[in-house]
Amino acid sequence: MDYPRIERDNIDFSSNSDICNIGYYEGELRDSRPYRLEVWSNHGIDTATIFISTEGLEEKGEVDLVKYIAGEGIIEIDDDRAEVTEMEDINGNKFYSINLILNKRDEEINKLLITLNNYDF
Repeated sequence: MDYPRIERDNIDFSSNSDICNIGYYEGELRDSRPYRLEVWSNHGIDTATIFISTEGLEEKGEVDLVKYIAGEGIIEIDDDRAEVTEMEDINGNKFYSINLILNKRDEEINKLLITLNNYDF
């Protein structure tokens, strides 16, 4: 099955705000579902946001979605508390936005296992 890849070209990652955009990575889960991971920091908390298509996962809750991405070699999840929202990209495709805290004021909460790409500002 072909799943949509989130379109983020319309986002200005260089904007001046309280959020510091650190980097991103695009890959594919074992089931061939594309994902995009973005890492950002706000008030001493580094967060990873993973975007995946909702197709075929519409009935999954937060706990199920975190379990779904666990073991994919993206993030070593020690604290599985996540904030999950549903969103649409500019093409009208629906995605889950799964937020997991990586670091909180120099304390590692969950460990990023991939190397990020830098944004082209």
